Amino acid sequence: MERLVSGLGSDWTPTCVKRVGAPKGGLLTPVRESAGWRIRSAPEFHAFAASAPVWKLWEGDGLGGKGALAVELEHDGQHICALNTHLQSQYSGSSYTEIREAQLIELGKIVAQFHPALPALVAGDFNTDAQEPLYSHILALGTDLTAKARAMNHHGTTANPRDGRPEWIDYVVAANSNGWEISANLELIANQRADYPYSDHSGLFCTLTLTPR
Repeated sequence: MERLVSGLGSDWTPTCVKRVGAPKGGLLTPVRESAGWRIRSAPEFHAFAASAPVWKLWEGDGLGGKGALAVELEHDGQHICALNTHLQSQYSGSSYTEIREAQLIELGKIVAQFHPALPALVAGDFNTDAQEPLYSHILALGTDLTAKARAMNHHGTTANPRDGRPEWIDYVVAANSNGWEISANLELIANQRADYPYSDHSGLFCTLTLTPR
């Protein structure tokens, strides 16, 4: 977390809920207050009730305490909620379909608690490819802002660890968007290999313009 904050610069404020000094669920939402964004209330971390077995130490997900980090932001009197999440990973021999489905249903319940007039962005690593039946739960959250870029790009955001097949498992979803016109420009930041330049996934750089209807 310190390296990320140092790399972004002093005008970015790290937002998280800590657990023994580290962000819960490994989730961090930096907010650029110098650009006019203000954190309206303390961030909330929602731990998923469904998770992988803790005893599978070689996988790590059961120990990660995964969930969703929600923070409400304000800019020039307009409010928006940002929800950052990371769902259960798939492993060789264990797709964890039931657990990922339960987590997606939990995400839907969290989003449903937001005020319907408050636009919300749900973003993160869903560990669910757009070709999977579970993708319907992602669409149920709102408008998938990555759909257009995905149709134009056949590389995916990562590669399947079992067969190397490209997969698109990272998303930016606009929820509660009925009262807003949303214009989104999404750029895929290609990743070459694990941790080069940043991660084992390609990055999603999404620029949004929200206008009240």
